[in-house]
This record gives sequence, C-alpha cells and structure tokens, in this order.
Amino acid sequence: MFRKKDEKESEHKNRSNLYFFIGLGVFLLITFIVIAPTETHHYEVEVSYIDTETYTEKEPYETQESYQAQEPYQDVDYYTDNVPVEESVPYTDYETVVYNAPPEQYYSSCGSDCTCTDYSWTGDCIQCTCSVAVTRYKIQTVYQEIQKERPVTKYRTLTKYRTVTKYRDVEKTREVMKTKMEPRQMEVNWILGFKMPFKLHFPYISNENE
Repeated sequence: MFRKKDEKESEHKNRSNLYFFIGLGVFLLITFIVIAPTETHHYEVEVSYIDTETYTEKEPYETQESYQAQEPYQDVDYYTDNVPVEESVPYTDYETVVYNAPPEQYYSSCGSDCTCTDYSWTGDCIQCTCSVAVTRYKIQTVYQEIQKERPVTKYRTLTKYRTVTKYRDVEKTREVMKTKMEPRQMEVNWILGFKMPFKLHFPYISNENE
C-alpha cells in the first residue's frame, strides 16, 4: 500500500518536473524570440538647423542729379522806329537885284537873267535888273529811322543740380531656420519589430538583411 503511494508521488513529482522544464524551455524560447536577436532598421528624420541665406534688398541712397532749367534774365532789345523829325530843308528861290551903273558909265550888256531897266539920254543902259537865285530854308517834318532800345525778358538754359533718392541692389545675409533629412538607425526585434535598447546580431540574420 505504501509502495503504491510512493509510486504515485514519484510519478506526480516527475510529471511536475517535466512540466517545469517544458515551461522553462518554452519561456526561454519565447524570451529568445522576443528579446534576441535584433536587426538594424534604417530611417530618416526631419531635423531643423540654422543656415545663412544671401538675399538682395533695395537700399536707398542720395545722389546729385543734373537737369536743365529755363532761367529768365533782363536784356536790352534794339529795334528801328520811324519817328517824325522837323528839319531845315534848303530850296532855291529867286529875288530881284537892281544894279545901277556909276555916274557917266553904262552897261554894255546886263548878262543872262538880267534886263536893262533904265537908259541914259544917249540910249546907253545905266541900270540892270537881274533875277538872282538864292538858297533859302524851310522847316518841314520828315520821317527818320532811329534805333531805339527797350528792356525785354529773355530765357537761357542753365544746368542745375538737385539731390534725389535712388535705389540700388545690396546683397545681405540673414540666419534662417531650415529643415533637412538625416539618416537614423535603431535596433528592432527581428520578429515583432519593436524597438530594442541593445544590439545583438546573428550572422545569418545580417546576411539575410544584406
């Protein structure tokens, strides 16, 4: 009776040990599958960085600019005008002149433009009356060209200068925030694909990934 009891206990104990080792083996196998080995997973991430950028900007500056301007000035203008002028004008006139011969003398001839106007008892000419041309003057109005002057306003072209604002392209630099893709890698479980904190590669797994 005790023998059967011992056999049952021994069989139960052996079976428990068998279950324990089977469970331990399964646990170790699962642990091995879950924890090890790992494989490297390559990926890219977007990262920010500061870069220097060159740009062109319109910058004002002052400069002197020449321009043409019309400037008035006073001048004298000469012109010719016909003005009435009173002047003394000579003309030829005739007057009668009587010439008397000295006593006991006579004129044999009175000459041109003269006539004998008195005779002696002997019939000789003792008096000649002549018409003599003389120059006389009279005042008359005539028109004469006279040069006159008058003030006038004229214009001349002058070159002047003024300050103007212009713009020129100036290259400047500034810091800008940019992004770029950088390679990263992490170790993941070779079956389930979750991230692992360590790296453990087996040759055959590495060969398969390659």
